[in-house]
Amino acid sequence: MGRVTVTAKEQLAEAVKRSGRRSTVQLPEEFARIQDPGDTSTPLSSLFLQGEVALKIYLTLVMLTAAEPHKLRRVVPDHYWAELLGYEELNPADPIAGAGTRRVRRAMKALGAGGPEGKGWVTRTLDRGRGYAITVVHPDGPKRAPYITIPLEFWSRGWINVISARGLFVYLCLRLVLAGKKDHEGAHVSTTDRARFLIKDDTWQRGVRELEELGLARSETTRAAPDRWSTDLRIRKVYYLNTEFLKENDSRLEPVVL
Repeated sequence: MGRVTVTAKEQLAEAVKRSGRRSTVQLPEEFARIQDPGDTSTPLSSLFLQGEVALKIYLTLVMLTAAEPHKLRRVVPDHYWAELLGYEELNPADPIAGAGTRRVRRAMKALGAGGPEGKGWVTRTLDRGRGYAITVVHPDGPKRAPYITIPLEFWSRGWINVISARGLFVYLCLRLVLAGKKDHEGAHVSTTDRARFLIKDDTWQRGVRELEELGLARSETTRAAPDRWSTDLRIRKVYYLNTEFLKENDSRLEPVVL
């Protein structure tokens, strides 16, 4: 019998089942927001600079390795990640890895070098003929709220495969800003707030626009007085997440082309 073709979305749903997680992946506030004015990077800003593939692989590896020592249970080849994240669809009759797998290899190399204290975010050990055993360094931070909570449906519904690096950067920032809020509860994100995320204005604006096109977030412009004694109304933009939409719907749009 020939190989049965499995879609990336089906592979993602199966990966979530294997993870053993129940509802979300939690990342500490320090993953995205600087704690000291002298800080020049965060794990998120560093991963963003390493590129879309590295950022998505790392988040997926964190999702898959919930329990210490955070070692992936399966030994997998590089083309597994290329297929899982929609970068490549191998032909069962001629399964030769192509450009997508090469992008994964470059991303894995970057993750192996560019992590906390220069030790890398992942350690890979080759098991010849099978692939790589992978151990993941999870981000450090106080085990207290607020957290960045990523719904598992972000993977199982295929959303991770249609979002760009900039959209993902903004999405994780908004999940921290709006932590604990329901979909109808929004929040303003000031330029000072954005500065603590070390995100450029252009990346923020384009990321927000992308999230709105995907249906994962929305925003509205409001007018409000800075205090109850003022009559000078200020224009503010308020952001909301569409978490229930994400959980209940599969991704429908094509991957964003950069």
